[in-house]
Amino acid sequence: MDPTPPITVIFKKKGTITIEGAVIVLDEDGNVMTQPETKRPGMIKLCGCGHSETKPFCDGSHKKER
Repeated sequence: MDPTPPITVIFKKKGTITIEGAVIVLDEDGNVMTQPETKRPGMIKLCGCGHSETKPFCDGSHKKER
């Protein structure tokens, strides 16, 4: 049995894409992107609406666009 737990990806309509698990986010040139601090370690939130000023990471801008 594989001891590594699966990575969970949660899509919210017109909102955040939440990833739970150890991941590395790379830019288009293959450079590691610094992830912002989160309330829950091991979770990152990506922008799903296109309005974030910190793309690809979510900054909560989707809340103002509704």
